[in-house]
Parts: sequence; structure tokens; C-alpha cells
Amino acid sequence: MGDLFRSEPMQLVQLFVQIEAAHATVDELGNLGLIQFKDMNPEVSPFQRNFVNEVKRCDEMERKLNFFEEQVNKELKQIQEERGDEQELRLDVLGRAQQERYRDDRKKPQMDELESIFDEQEKELIQLNNNQEQLTRNHNELVELQNMLMKDSVFFSETSNHDFEEREETRGLLSETDASRSVKLGFLTGVILREKVPTFERVLWRATRGNLYLKHDPISGQKIKDPHTGEEVDKDVFIIFFQGERIQFKIKKICESFGANVYPCPSTPRERKELLGQINQRLDDLRNVLGQTSRHRRSTLLDIGRKFYAWKDRVVKEKAIYDTMNRFNYDIGRKCLIAEGWCPKTATDKIVSAMRHATEISGALVPSILSVIQTREEPPTSFKTNKFTSSFQGIVDSYGIAHYGEVNPGVFTIVTFPFLFAVMFGDIGHGFILILVAAFFIWKERQLGSSNLNEMVQTVFDGRYMLLLMGIFSLYTGAIYNEVFSVAVSPFPLQWQKNTTSHAWVPLAEGRYVYPFGVDPTWNGAENSLMYYNSLKMKMSIVLGVTQMTLGIVLSLFNGLHFKKPVDIYCEFVPQIIFIQSIFGYLVFLVFYKWCAVWPNPQSAPFILTTLIQMFLSPTYLAPEFTFYKGQLAIQSILIFLALVSVPWMLLAKPFLLRKAHNDRIHRNPHNALEDEDEHESNGHGGHGGHGEFEFSEIFIHQTIHTIEFVLGCVSNTASYLRLWALSLAHSQLSEVFWGKLFMLSFTVGNAGGSPNRFLAVIAVFIGFAVWAGVTIGVLMVMESLSSFLHALRLHWVEFQNKFFKGDGRAFLPFSYKRILGKPE
Repeated sequence: MGDLFRSEPMQLVQLFVQIEAAHATVDELGNLGLIQFKDMNPEVSPFQRNFVNEVKRCDEMERKLNFFEEQVNKELKQIQEERGDEQELRLDVLGRAQQERYRDDRKKPQMDELESIFDEQEKELIQLNNNQEQLTRNHNELVELQNMLMKDSVFFSETSNHDFEEREETRGLLSETDASRSVKLGFLTGVILREKVPTFERVLWRATRGNLYLKHDPISGQKIKDPHTGEEVDKDVFIIFFQGERIQFKIKKICESFGANVYPCPSTPRERKELLGQINQRLDDLRNVLGQTSRHRRSTLLDIGRKFYAWKDRVVKEKAIYDTMNRFNYDIGRKCLIAEGWCPKTATDKIVSAMRHATEISGALVPSILSVIQTREEPPTSFKTNKFTSSFQGIVDSYGIAHYGEVNPGVFTIVTFPFLFAVMFGDIGHGFILILVAAFFIWKERQLGSSNLNEMVQTVFDGRYMLLLMGIFSLYTGAIYNEVFSVAVSPFPLQWQKNTTSHAWVPLAEGRYVYPFGVDPTWNGAENSLMYYNSLKMKMSIVLGVTQMTLGIVLSLFNGLHFKKPVDIYCEFVPQIIFIQSIFGYLVFLVFYKWCAVWPNPQSAPFILTTLIQMFLSPTYLAPEFTFYKGQLAIQSILIFLALVSVPWMLLAKPFLLRKAHNDRIHRNPHNALEDEDEHESNGHGGHGGHGEFEFSEIFIHQTIHTIEFVLGCVSNTASYLRLWALSLAHSQLSEVFWGKLFMLSFTVGNAGGSPNRFLAVIAVFIGFAVWAGVTIGVLMVMESLSSFLHALRLHWVEFQNKFFKGDGRAFLPFSYKRILGKPE
């Protein structure tokens, strides 16, 4: 936890790297992931930097990888359809084993080698696609011609044996009149998409004014694959009889416009039969060639798929290397690259060792040099997190990145966040369900961590350890509330019983009044149980709220000590802690005093809230009904005095002390006063109006706003913690309603009257349990848990962190392959 309390100590380093060792050095530093490089050329356009050509080469390789990915995914989808598997074949699963091999292999493919491999694979794949497309097109044409010849034989036989009626439409074409005997009929035959046939027929009829005869028949039993899209389509064979060359020209143009394939067809049956036999032979040969081509293409694509992610990682790394090298300065005289960056002070030896190793690998004669630079620039903030603490740190980072050296709220969030959630969600049964869900994600974390999860599931998976603590704390608070799905349990003997005569609750044994742990289950059936739980949870919320706000103010003391700002300690921390403890600390004291004191008549015990109000309305008089203890009036008078003094203390002391310190610096050193002021502010934490000329009015206005915000915030923040009471009570009441009105009510169905129906009773209990379980999961476990999560988040962001946390820092984002590739640290 010490690594989380404050940021790691950071330093600015300068690197001198020989040009021949630059690539290997940046590669080693990327594997190490401990240095954040600065851009040494912010004014230079990205297209004018030293290694822009290498970045363009990487972009071209990424384009080829995208082409490979598209082709492999299509092939995997086709394999899945052929096998009939419901489980989707994914490229990431296919390439994981090869990716691990490349990761462990010391001899990784370099950029030139990868570029050559990609060029060869792209050319081969394009050629295979063109060959397969051409073969598929030839195969489809032969299949269409085969079906056309078979259908045409049927068409001609039907035409010769058909007794055409002497209708107006057909008389000019097919009737045996003297005028038509000297005219020879022509015909065209081909294949067209089935969906276009009705439109095709209408257009032909109108273009020729009915001077044709069209016959079409579907190709049944098989679908023809389109070579461009790869989709299977339905087609029809058609034959058109006509007379005249002009009509033939029109028909051909219309067929061309509809995408119909027109094939030559012999006029005699013998020639058609011979051609059909030749086509069948060619189809057999073409299917063999097409099968071999498809198998070779599939083998090539699967081989690419196995290496795809290893290639992709290498290309992404190469691009990141050259993009990082573009940030360096190029010293032409010394032929070296000069880089600057931030790194943890504890990582200096590792970085030097990595640079030395890179020099040995590259064979450079001059070793790389690392030097530490003294600077006033604000370092980035870095916290060491693991899979357990990362989700809690993410809550803090969502509000703001901690200022360098500032106390990190993430350390305390690990405990306080799940605990405040549990105060609102306390129930043993519901907490146990949360633990089961978290335990499942933890058990399967290796398998699920490498899978592409749904966004909502991924969010829950990332916070699995937070969910586990939320469940454990919910078990604890549920045990305090003594609730299991809103039902009170009695793990210990009861201390009270109801008198059958007076109907009053009396102790079982003299001197034994208190239940050993948590709420006495006797309260669950009492008439004033709601009033009791209201009082308990409301006071508990106030105690927790004041405690957490006090912790926040105490942490501001640690910030003041760390940044060596005694003015903040004596002019902000001290009056703030006095103010909050004089009023709200005293309120917590009265709560515990009322809980611990023995009141002869509990009904006459003074009310805490009215006592606190009267303390300010009548500071010199204490009525008997507001008296808790002896000497109360004197103590309250002292507390009021301290609270009133602390307000002008916060408001006036700091601005005037800062002005006095500024004037003293001017008298001591008039020439360097401005630099001293800048140094004072840069060592600070937030500043007062920025660097430059000292502005007393600006500082005074800032302090006035800060004082008003703190004084009013103490009241509003304390009231805000009452949401713990409200949501806890709502959760308990909803759970009780669901249990009593949905589940327990089902036991009364079928049992009324003299003859109970057992079958109906069982069915009713089964349905009642299903409905109760559904609303418990949907309303309480999902909606209520989300509501409690958001309210706990608000209490940390607003009520707790605003007492000490500025959140105006910048995160430490080192050059790391794990971060670039999106892999867990």
C-alpha cells in the first residue's frame, strides 16, 4: 500500500543514443515500459520528421494486414457453414498459439523481412482470388450451359408437340399460313436471375409488341454461386422465339441490360447431345481444378491466420518505435538521437541495463548515455497497481489524476468504498450472491481475460475484486442489521420475550439486556421496528460521514507537510479541524453518549438535533430537557467560541501571511523576487493564481471562496451522508415487501378452506419463488446495487476527496508495448 499512498518519485532523464542503436534501444525500452518520452519537436509537422517514411511503410503493412484479416474471416465463416457448427470460428483463437511462439522467440522478424513476406503473401492471395473467381465464373457458365441444353431439349419437344391456339398474339409467329411459311423463326436461349424474370418478360413484350414467344423454367436442385460476392443465387433458363433481325438485335440489347447470359445453342438434337457430353466432361475436370485451388487457398489463409496476430503485434511495435523516434532530436554532427523523458527514480538501473543490452544487440561501437536533468517542470503521477487495486484506483482517476506528491485517495477507497456501499446494501443473502458472482469471475479470470466480452460484462469483470469486497462487507453489515433476504435470524439466544399478560417485552434474565452481535431479532416483529431502524441508521450515517470527512481533513495535513507549506497547515488544516470537530464532532459525541448512557426513562432522553440547534440559538442558557451531562453549558460555550474563531482564521490568516512573506522576499532580494515566488509556487500544490506577479486581491478572493465553500460544505456534506440511511432503509423495505408479498403469500394459495389442494399449493409456491427470485435479481441485485454504487461514488468524489484532493495532475503514460497492444499489465 506504500506504493499507492503517494506517486512514485519521478525524474527527468536525457538519453544520447547512436543512430545505429536507436531502433534496438527503443525496442528494449518498450519491452521495459518505464519511461515516458517527451516530444522534442513540437513545432515540426508530422510529415517533416526524420522517420516519416518508416511510419508510412508500417501504415502500408497495416493495410495489408487488414486485407489478410478480411480474407481469413470470410474463409472461417465459410468453414463454419460447411461444418454446420454453431460455435463461431474466430481469428484471435486461431492465431493465439502462434502468437505465443513468436513472443517467446528471440529471433523475431524484422521490418524488411515482414514487408517482403507481406508482399509475397498479398500477391499470392490476390492471384489465388483471381484464379478462383475466374474458375468459378467458368464453372457457373458451364453449369448454366448444361442446364440450358437440358431445358432447351424439353422446350423444343414441347413446341413441336404443342397444338397452339389461333390467338391474335401467336398467329403471326407460329400459324401455318401462306405468309408465314416462307419466314424462318429464330431463337435465343440463356440464363437470368429468377427475381428479374417478371420485369424481363414485360420489357420484352413491350419492346417487340408481342412478336415473340418466351418460355422459362427454373434451374432446380442447385444454386449457382456468384463469383464476386460468393453468395448463392437462383436462376432460370429461358428461350425466346422471334422473327426478323431487328427484333433479334433488340432482344440481345435487353438481355445485356438485365445481366442475362446468352449462350449459342445448336438447332439439332444430335448436336445438342454431343455438346452436352463435352460440357459434362469439362465440368468434371473444372471441378477437380476448382477443388484443388480452393484447398490451396484455404491452406494459405489458415497459415496466414495462425501468424496474423504475431505479425500484427510486430507491425504495431515497429510503428510505435518509429513514432517514438520521431519525438527525438537528431544531432547531425554527432550522428546520434537525443531524447528526454520521465521515469521512476527506482527504474534508472533497469533503463541503463536495457540500453546497454540494446547496444550489444545492434553492434554499435559507442554506448548510449543516460543523464538526469534537474528541472522545475511538474512530473507526471505514477502509482503501482495490480489486478486487485487497479479498479479502486480507476475510481479515483475517473475524477482526476492526483497531483504529483499528493496523497492518493485510492488507498482509503479500497476499504471505504465497499464499506459505504455495504451500509446501503446490507443483507447477508444479497451479499452472498455478490460474492458468488465475484468468485466466478475470479475463478475464470484467465479464460475471460483473453476473451472479447460484452461491454457491460467487461465492466463487471474488471471490477471483480471490488465486487468481492462489496459482497464481503454486505455480509458484515447484513449481520449487523440481522437480515437474510429481509428475514431476521437468531444465531444467538434471544434476550427478551413478550409477556403474555401485559404484552410488554421483558428481559429473560436480570442484567442481560444486550444482544451479543448486531440488532436483536426481537425488533423485527415489534410495532416500532421502523422507528428503531430509522434512528439507528440515521445516526450511524452521521457518524460515518463525520469520520470520513475528518479523515479527509487530516490527509490535507499530510499534503501540507509533504509540500512544506506551513501556511496551509496553520491557516487551513488547524481551523478546519477545529470547526468541524466543534460542531459535527460534538454531534457524534452526543450520539455515542446517548447510546452508552443509561436513561431511567428513555422517553425523556433529550433529542440530539434539537440540542445542537439550541446550542447556537441559546448559547448562554441550557434548558433541562436538553441536558445530557454536567458541565454541558460550559463545554458548548467553548465549542461555539472555537467554531466562530476558526472562520475568520481560515479567511484572513493565509492571505496576509502570504503577502508578508512576499514583501520580505522583496526586501531581501529585490532583483530575484519574481523567481523566488515562482519557485515557491512550483514546489507547492495548486498555487494561488498561478506564477508571475503577486496579486493579494486574487489570493484573498480565492481564500474567501474556499472558506465559504468549506463552512457551508460541512453542513451540506454531513446531510449528504444521510443517503446511507435512506438507501439502506429503502433496500430493506423493498426486500421485505418482495419476501412477504410475493414468496410467502404463495404459501396461502391452495391451503384455504376445509380441503386444501396440494397440487395447486405446490404450483403456487413454485411460481411465487420464481417471481420472487426474478424481482430480487432484477430490482435488488441489479438496480439497487447500481444505485448504491453510484451514491457511494458520489460520497467519495464530493464529500471525501474535496477536503484534500486537487486532482489536477497528469498520468504517467510510459512507452510500453503492453499498453500499446492493450494487454494487461
